[in-house]
Amino acid sequence: MAVADEIIDLLRRKRRLKLSASDIAEMLYWEDQTYKQRVKADCLMLYEQNRLSREGKGSADDPYVYGISSIERRNQEASD
Repeated sequence: MAVADEIIDLLRRKRRLKLSASDIAEMLYWEDQTYKQRVKADCLMLYEQNRLSREGKGSADDPYVYGISSIERRNQEASD
């Protein structure tokens, strides 16, 4: 399974939560820091594809947090 697919799967399971890319990386890969940059890049890619929603300013005090976009949620409900 690709990293982007794992991110979508995690956020679908935690759909009420908004998670930072660092939180997502930690939940998926525990202490393996090699995936941290990959998760950040894939979160940005998924956001640009309108598959994730994003809130926050992207600063240390207010990091970006991601959740499933309404479009992705509708696609999931249609396929269920």
